[in-house]
Amino acid sequence: MATRSVEAGWLPGRPSTESVRYTRVAMWLHWAIAILIIWNLVSGLLVWDLAAGFFKAHKAFYGFGITSHLSSGLTVLALTIVRIGWRLLHEPPPYPDTMKPWERHAAHVAHFLLYTGMMLMPLTGWAILSAHPPAGSAGAKVARSPMGASPMAAPANGAPGAPPAGASKGPPPPPGIWWVIPLPAITPIANIGLEPGGVEPQHVLHEEFAEWHKIGGYLMILLLILHIGGALKHQFLDKEPELQRMGFRARRRNQE
Repeated sequence: MATRSVEAGWLPGRPSTESVRYTRVAMWLHWAIAILIIWNLVSGLLVWDLAAGFFKAHKAFYGFGITSHLSSGLTVLALTIVRIGWRLLHEPPPYPDTMKPWERHAAHVAHFLLYTGMMLMPLTGWAILSAHPPAGSAGAKVARSPMGASPMAAPANGAPGAPPAGASKGPPPPPGIWWVIPLPAITPIANIGLEPGGVEPQHVLHEEFAEWHKIGGYLMILLLILHIGGALKHQFLDKEPELQRMGFRARRRNQE
C-alpha cells in the first residue's frame, strides 16, 4: 500500500502532488516569465555593465542586445498581467501543512516583491527610452549628446513636435518589440522635452529612471536567488514536492 502511494506521487500523511500542483496555464506562464527574466537580466548586465565596451564597438551586437532586452522586458510585463489575472481567477495550490508560519509569510512577501519587480522593471525601462525629446521637435534640435532625439520607433502619439516633411528624424529607431511591433513613447514623459526649456529636466528624469532601473535589476537578482534557494530548501531539506508543484510531469492515473 505504501509502495503504491509513493508510486502515485505522494508520501503517506501528505496530500497527493496532484492536489498541490499549479494549473497547466500557470506553469507555462511561470516558466516563460522565468526564462525571459533571466535573459533580461543577463542581457542588461552584458550590454550596459560587464561588456559595455564590446557592445558599443559593435553596433550589430548592441542593436540585438538592446532590442532583445526591451522586448523580453515588455513581454514579461504583458505575461505578468495575464498571470495576475489567471491567479485571481484560479486559486493556487495550498502550501504544505508542514510549512512553518514564518515561511508562509516570507513566501507571500517574496512573491509580492517579485510581481512588483516584474511590473516596475519593464515600466522603468520603457520610461528610460521615452525620456528623450520627440524627433523633429524644438527640444530635439538643442538636446545634447547622448540624449539626442527620441530613439523610439515613432514620436510620442499626438506630440505637436512630430517632424515636418524633410526634417531630420534623429538617430535610427530600434527595430521594435521582437523586431516586429513598433514601440511608442510614453507620451507625458516624451513631451517634457518638446521645447528647449524642458530638455534639461527631461535629461535629469532620464538619469533617475536609469538609476532606478539599475538598482531594480540587482534587487531582482537577489529576489531570484532567494526564490530559487527557498524552493530548493523545501525540495531537498524539507522533503516536500516543491518542484513538482510547478513541474510539467505527466499526470499518472491511480491503478487498482
